Amino acid sequence: MELTMNEKTFSCKFGYGFLKEINQRYSIERSGMQLKLGVGAIVSNLLISDVDTLFEVLLIANMTEKPRLTVKFLEEYVEQNGTKELFEVVIDELKKSEYTGMMTAKMLEEAQV
Repeated sequence: MELTMNEKTFSCKFGYGFLKEINQRYSIERSGMQLKLGVGAIVSNLLISDVDTLFEVLLIANMTEKPRLTVKFLEEYVEQNGTKELFEVVIDELKKSEYTGMMTAKMLEEAQV
């Protein structure tokens, strides 16, 4: 996925590195077991249009890429383009990823009930 504005293009990848970082940030320990809630947590937050989660997801997806995204760029991008399509694109990218696709599809299916 790429974000382009004012002749600046940033790549975002939803691969294993993304999954690992999301799970690290969104995991809890219960009865000595590590519960990795990353994908479920971010998809839930994206479905309720949480912009903070949207920015966090994009920044993490860009962590391994160059140039690096900044919050300032994302703020300007949203002010110019809005968030509706961006939420849809990010959710679509999560569905397409080999690392997040199955969980995202399950979360979306449950949300439709």
